[in-house]
Amino acid sequence: MLTNKQDVVKPHLISIVGAGPGDPELLTVRALRRLEQADVILYDALHGTDILDLATPHARKIYAGKHYQDGQHQTERQDRIHEQLKQFAHEGKRVVRLKAGDPFIFGRGAEELAFCFREDLTVEVVPGITAGLAAASCFHIPVTLRNANSMAMFYTGHKRNGGFENMDEVAAVLRANAPVMVYMGLKNLILLGKELMQRKVPTDTPLQIVSRVGHPDQQLFTTQLDAVEAFLSKTDPPMPAVIILGTKAQQIKAETFV
Repeated sequence: MLTNKQDVVKPHLISIVGAGPGDPELLTVRALRRLEQADVILYDALHGTDILDLATPHARKIYAGKHYQDGQHQTERQDRIHEQLKQFAHEGKRVVRLKAGDPFIFGRGAEELAFCFREDLTVEVVPGITAGLAAASCFHIPVTLRNANSMAMFYTGHKRNGGFENMDEVAAVLRANAPVMVYMGLKNLILLGKELMQRKVPTDTPLQIVSRVGHPDQQLFTTQLDAVEAFLSKTDPPMPAVIILGTKAQQIKAETFV
């Protein structure tokens, strides 16, 4: 059952909530309300406790996240989360499933929503600001630019079955002067760059690495596609990091529209 009146909190309401990139001030108002109303919070790896600290003191907080190469079996982890959602719903609890960024962008929120539908649980989705868009805005990098590009791509830098997926499509987007925001791609960035150049993406394509976006220590590192290997041999950007690639993926300056 999908709730229609989003601000009416019913018994056993499950809220799949996007926590945004990490800064509590970037939470939506509805996300804050759900944290204040929650009985149980199942939270992902949020890279800090500031957002959890906004929850009501009586809320039970249960870690349900993962870190890079932490050894968890991901299918078993996800099944366990589903069962916890079901259990707490049947107990009449108000549950917040708190996910970094936006639940529907590399967040497995769709799987959790489908499970709630199958179990006939009352559920809603509360959007969050995804890291790629937060990184672009925080460092003044336009995702779309009038008369220059009219699309953008979200892409995961994880390899599957020994290689990257949809590389021809990624290269085509970049050749069309549109930006690609790469998540979870820092460890594979050198290989990713080589594959893109093999597909005739310009070697001087600007590349921005934004580390720990939404946190006080967020940083921007700037290089270009053919210089990635040399850059990373001297620099170790802190994780998590999101990468923004594109001919127009550069910081706005006073003369940009002159």
